[in-house]
Amino acid sequence: MNKLGHVFRTIRLAKNLSLKDIAQGNISISFLSKFERDESDISLSNFYSLLNKINVTIEEFSFIANDYKLLDQEVLLDDIKSAYESNNIILLEKYKKKEMELYIETNSPTYKFSYIMISAIIHTLDPSKDVSQVDRDYISEYLLSIDTWGYFEIVLFGNSMNLLTMDSMVILSKEILKKTKMYMNLRVNRQEVIRILLNAVIFCVEGKRYADSLFFIKTLEDLLKDTDLFFEKTKLLFIRGLYEIKTNKIELGTKNCKKAIQIMYDLGSVEIAANHEEYLDNCLSR
Repeated sequence: MNKLGHVFRTIRLAKNLSLKDIAQGNISISFLSKFERDESDISLSNFYSLLNKINVTIEEFSFIANDYKLLDQEVLLDDIKSAYESNNIILLEKYKKKEMELYIETNSPTYKFSYIMISAIIHTLDPSKDVSQVDRDYISEYLLSIDTWGYFEIVLFGNSMNLLTMDSMVILSKEILKKTKMYMNLRVNRQEVIRILLNAVIFCVEGKRYADSLFFIKTLEDLLKDTDLFFEKTKLLFIRGLYEIKTNKIELGTKNCKKAIQIMYDLGSVEIAANHEEYLDNCLSR
């Protein structure tokens, strides 16, 4: 990653672009040549300008600069997601142990956050595997102390919501749009925030905090308006139905839940639809 110029040259040549094709405006051919030989530093604004000229995103450049491998944190998140979806607690325990070992070795808080986040996911799958109050407080205090959340904080909160008290979860969920405002134009960040708010509604509905539930539903309706996030819109329709059932609009709520489930079936998401159908049945039988 410390040889940006060399990586840039590799991409430029692969796209059959000459130095002259790229060197325009504030960047001369001689400067570009020095940069590609890693003999000259470059300002961030000029670097972004160069990437724009070769039609490469910063994510793609980072991927190439990292020898066509995902960054360690990206790999970990992918591994955690896969293990969670397959209900593989043994594998999650392995990842948790590794993150704790890295924390002990480096004393880097990043590894401790990852360790606690994995503990929270394991706790979701097996409530008997509890998370210490010290670790719960560590996550809560950190998230409350940070005014601007990037992708790391968003994912950390999203995967650790079940460790927080209901009050802390609601406060942070209500603050999330303000805390993530700087990065909300990034699609991946926006989708994660929406996923968190969907979960926040479920927590509030199950906790009988109906005013908070309605607040998050209205927030999500605004966020999802004029977007192509069809699954998230369908999920919101289902959750609104749950809210309506819990607030004694049982017929309307059941209708909306079943409509959402049918859309999931129509889209071929059979397992997801079946899970929601089971959830609805349990809700109606209580």
